[in-house]
Amino acid sequence: MKKLKLHNMHKKLGFSFKDVHSWTIPSVNDFKKEMETARNNVVLLDRSYLGKILVKGKDGLDLMDRISTNDMKELIVGTACDTVFCTPKGRIVDFVKVMQYKGNHLLISSYLDNNHLIEWINRFIILEDVQLEDSSEQFCWFTLIGSQARRFVQQSSGQTIVEEDEIIWLNREGVIFPALLNNNFNLPAYNFCLSVNEVSSVFDWLLKEVNAFGGSLIGDDVFQIVRIESGMPDWGTELTEDFNPHEARLINAVSFTKGCYTGQEVIARLDTYDKVQKYLMIIELNERLIDKAPLDIYYDNERVGNLTSYAFNPLNKSCVGLGYIKKNLVVADFDIAVEVHSAGKTVSGALKIPPPKNK
Repeated sequence: MKKLKLHNMHKKLGFSFKDVHSWTIPSVNDFKKEMETARNNVVLLDRSYLGKILVKGKDGLDLMDRISTNDMKELIVGTACDTVFCTPKGRIVDFVKVMQYKGNHLLISSYLDNNHLIEWINRFIILEDVQLEDSSEQFCWFTLIGSQARRFVQQSSGQTIVEEDEIIWLNREGVIFPALLNNNFNLPAYNFCLSVNEVSSVFDWLLKEVNAFGGSLIGDDVFQIVRIESGMPDWGTELTEDFNPHEARLINAVSFTKGCYTGQEVIARLDTYDKVQKYLMIIELNERLIDKAPLDIYYDNERVGNLTSYAFNPLNKSCVGLGYIKKNLVVADFDIAVEVHSAGKTVSGALKIPPPKNK
């Protein structure tokens, strides 16, 4: 199993670990503290396990623009944008953040590896000047999230910022790096991307700043609850070739004006003719589930969708999940009662439309 560069630091701080795919990642230290701090202050999470690809060559940006959903022609140094790589049928291959990096472009995958994405992009390289470099070991990726995340970045940067600012530059002893706005959560959030050579001189300072602010470092257990409560799809569960960007509520990463891209015709037709059949929904469950997802979801004895992932909160003994639900039950202002069949019993719950992402 692979370990994070900061694995020993997490271990020294008392974190437990869990194995996810090919990685051993921090799980939890003090769940109560981590959960309450995420809600009321700011927390920092090491997500360096995500796959990273450096796209080199003069045709790199043009190729990314032609084979993914968002318009990246105006992408400038230091900024980032979300985009979706899709099959010709409009199904999700990967949900990716793209940022410029020293004249090249860095892709941050939603997966814990990037082999599938490298293979996918390579299919489209014919005569283009494009080279793909597996850079997962060269960069670390951190997420800062919490109700006070924006105030923390403002204090640490010494700048006055507003919620629309997509990039805020921080300077730590000559290492200049951006805090990149992340609008995929229902709480303010930012991402930090650092080369492995910069991590040793920056992360200790960053963590000390978080602790002094009253925040904390968290593991994946709390992150999964925050992710699911935000309606944020994840790799291998909501982000698969079984679903399209409309269904996964990733339309903010889709341009309907830039022209053709792989899967564009299908995605545009679904929008124009209102043909989307299901949407990602939050399911608030009344009991802890035992079986692993996916699990069938029923309404009035009719199967109406499937639960794709869920997380348990030991503080209030609640369970919250995500699932794809038939369109006719995607209704605002109604907590429609549903049931999930798990371990030979029926667990009741209610459907919730994911909240608007933080702006």
